[in-house]
Amino acid sequence: MMPHVFDHTGFITPSLEKSVAFWTEVMGFEPRPIVERSGEWVPPFTGIDGATLRIAHLFSHDAHLEFIEFATARGEPTAAQANQVAVGHVCFKVDDLDATVNKIIAGGGSLAGKITTITEGAAAGIRGLYMRDPLGVLIELLEKAPAKG
Repeated sequence: MMPHVFDHTGFITPSLEKSVAFWTEVMGFEPRPIVERSGEWVPPFTGIDGATLRIAHLFSHDAHLEFIEFATARGEPTAAQANQVAVGHVCFKVDDLDATVNKIIAGGGSLAGKITTITEGAAAGIRGLYMRDPLGVLIELLEKAPAKG
């Protein structure tokens, strides 16, 4: 059994403002401020050349949703293609990132990005990446921070 902790579900959106408005006004989620991510870690993490992101995190009870709008992307896919509605991902925090990546690849999964250290925001210093399951579903993996003590 792979040790993991469910963290959030993420959805790609072509309009962050419209998504946040719906999920807060209609569905009752509480938003956090929209953040932008443009560090050098973003393109290798997502596997999209030149990617910069606008991200909104919304919370309700014990649910955590993340909405991502690709502000820019170069080459293939373009920002418009990267912002396809309903493209989403599921995120897990794992104890051993390298072993988990290898297990997913051995099980028929593939890399979308490559293992990268996040350099900004609440997850700064955490290693992670996007992968795909055998049918193409995006999986985000974040390595749990070591216990302090």
